[in-house]
Amino acid sequence: MEISAVIETQKFKVRPAPEAARRSKRAPVKARARFREPGLNPFDVDLFDLSSTGFRMVTAFRPQIGKHIWVNLPGLQPLEAVVRRADGNNYGCEFIAPLHPAVADHLQARLRGA
Repeated sequence: MEISAVIETQKFKVRPAPEAARRSKRAPVKARARFREPGLNPFDVDLFDLSSTGFRMVTAFRPQIGKHIWVNLPGLQPLEAVVRRADGNNYGCEFIAPLHPAVADHLQARLRGA
């Protein structure tokens, strides 16, 4: 399955992460989040997957694999994560402290097709 996204007049292909690479149930979502690297200004990114252990975002910004970042998910305080994989403009990130499963379920339901 491929999803097309347009970010600031650029078109990107969105590809899901391999199922075998996931440690928890990842649900498709459609939402905006605020992303920043330490010492830099935040900006908006598109979220396409979310689980209790991480998320997938699409951005024109190019964070390096292994880089610690902060993400503001809708309704939550900023959360620290690490960029674990990159595929074009798709970035798979792992939360430093996983979300409680009930929080992840609530966000997945709320952001599904938001």
